[in-house]
Amino acid sequence: MQVKSLLAILATVRLAASYGWSVIDINNGEWSETIERDVCIVGGGASGVHAAVSLIDLNKTVVVVERNDYLGGGTHTYVDPETLATVDIGVVVFQPIPVVFEFFNKLKVALLNMSSVEVNKAGQPANLSLPAAMFNTIRQDADFRDGSEVTRSLPLEEAEADAFRRLAEVYSNYSYLLYGYDLPDPVPEDLYMPFGAFLEKYNLTAAFPTIYQISQGMGDLLQVSTIYAIKYFNLDDLRYSSQGYFTQAHGNNSELYTRAGAYIGASNTLLQSTVISANRKNTTSGRLELLVSTRAEGLKLLSCKQILLTIPPTLTNLRGWDLTAEECAVFSQYITANGYWTGLVKNVGLNETVAIFNSAAHTPFNIPVLPALYHLSPVGVIDDVWWIKFAADNPTMSDAQVKSYAERQIETMQRARNATITKPEWLIFESHTPFHLQVAPEVIKNGFFRDLTALQGGLGGKMFYSGAAFHTQYSTLLWRFNHDVVIPKMMAPV
Repeated sequence: MQVKSLLAILATVRLAASYGWSVIDINNGEWSETIERDVCIVGGGASGVHAAVSLIDLNKTVVVVERNDYLGGGTHTYVDPETLATVDIGVVVFQPIPVVFEFFNKLKVALLNMSSVEVNKAGQPANLSLPAAMFNTIRQDADFRDGSEVTRSLPLEEAEADAFRRLAEVYSNYSYLLYGYDLPDPVPEDLYMPFGAFLEKYNLTAAFPTIYQISQGMGDLLQVSTIYAIKYFNLDDLRYSSQGYFTQAHGNNSELYTRAGAYIGASNTLLQSTVISANRKNTTSGRLELLVSTRAEGLKLLSCKQILLTIPPTLTNLRGWDLTAEECAVFSQYITANGYWTGLVKNVGLNETVAIFNSAAHTPFNIPVLPALYHLSPVGVIDDVWWIKFAADNPTMSDAQVKSYAERQIETMQRARNATITKPEWLIFESHTPFHLQVAPEVIKNGFFRDLTALQGGLGGKMFYSGAAFHTQYSTLLWRFNHDVVIPKMMAPV
C-alpha cells in the first residue's frame, strides 16, 4: 500500500511537471483561507516591518510573511530572567537621520543618544542604568588560535584623523550609494576593486583598523569589492559620528518590532510561515498569488495587488516562485555571502573589565584569521555574561559547528590566562547567515546593479523589492530606502 501511494505521488508530480502546473494548481482549493491584501510583504525583518507600517499609514492593507516566530530580522534582545537586564545582540545602533526618529516616535519607543551620557571608566563596573552596548572596557589583543598576546601596529591618532577626513571627501564622490544601487554607466572602477586596493590608492589605510572593527560580519574586508564596504560603513557614518549614534533607551531594540507587530496586527502577520509557490503571471483575477505554508494553520493563499520581497533573493529561497527571465538572470549571479552569528554565553570566568579582541601578529592590519570570534567581551550589566560575535568568509558552517568552534576558542583564551576551564552556557544564539550577498567584481563592472534596480516595478508595476540585497545590511539605510525609493515607486500610478 505504501509503495502504491508513493508511486501515485510520483506520478502526480511528473504529470504536473509535464503540464507546467504549479504547487498552487496541485493544491487548488486545499488552503484553509484566502487572504486578499493590497500588498503582500515577504520577510518580516527591518525592511519588511518598516514597509508594512508605512503602507498602513498610506491606507494600504498588508500581510507580512515571516519564517521566524518573531519580527525584526537581525534584531535580537536577550532578557535576563533574574534581573530583567537586556542585551541587544543583533542590531545595536541607529544613525541620527529623520526616518529613524519618525519610526521610533511613531511606535512610541524611546531613543538614547549614546554620546549624551557618561559611561563608566574603562576598568570600572558598568553603569547599570545604561544599555549594555555602552559598557566601556579595557582592550587587550590576542590571537585566538593559540591565546598569544598581540601588539597591534596602529597609526598615529593624527594620521587616523586625517585619513578619515580624506575618506569622507572620497566617499562624497559616491554619495548616491546612500540611496540604493543606482550607479552611473560605466561603473567607476573604484567601486569594484578590492577595498584594500581602494584604501591604498587614496592613501587611506590609516582608517582601516577602525573601519574593520565597525564592519563586523563583512568577512575579509580587504578583499571585498569597495562598493559593499562603502555602503556598510558609509558616508553618513562619517557625517554623523560627531553627533552620536542612537539606541533604544533601555537597551532593548526588539521593543520597536514588538510594537510594530501590534500596529500591523496579528491578522496581518503570518509568523513561522514560508511561501512555497507563486503565481504572478497567469491568474484569472489579474492579482498576484502566493501559496504560504503556515506552522499551525496549514496552507493559506494570498491574493495580492502588489508584492514586496525583502528576503535574500537567492534561488534557494525563491524555490517555487515563478521567476521571470530577468529575475533569474540577476539572482543567479550571487556567488557568495559571509557567515555571521551572534549570541551570549555565561560561565566564562575571565576578567569582566577586559575585552579581548582577536588579532593576528602577521596578517595585514592584524586582522583575525577567519572563521573565528571577533572578540570575547563582557556585557557588564549581567554577571559573567559575554558577547559572542563569530564570522566566516562563507556561509557554509552549521550552527553546531560555530558553537563548537567558539567554545574551543574560549577555552584557548582561558588556558592562556591560567583561568579555570569551564563549559560555557549558551543563553542565546542567532544566525545572520547568509550575510551580505555578493557578486563577482566583473559582474559589477558589467552592470549587475543596473539590472538589479531595473527589477523594481516589474510585472506591470506589481513587483517590488527591498532588503539588504537591494541596498545594505543596515536598518537605518533600509528604512530610508523604503521611504525615499521603494514606497514612492509602489504608490506611483502605473
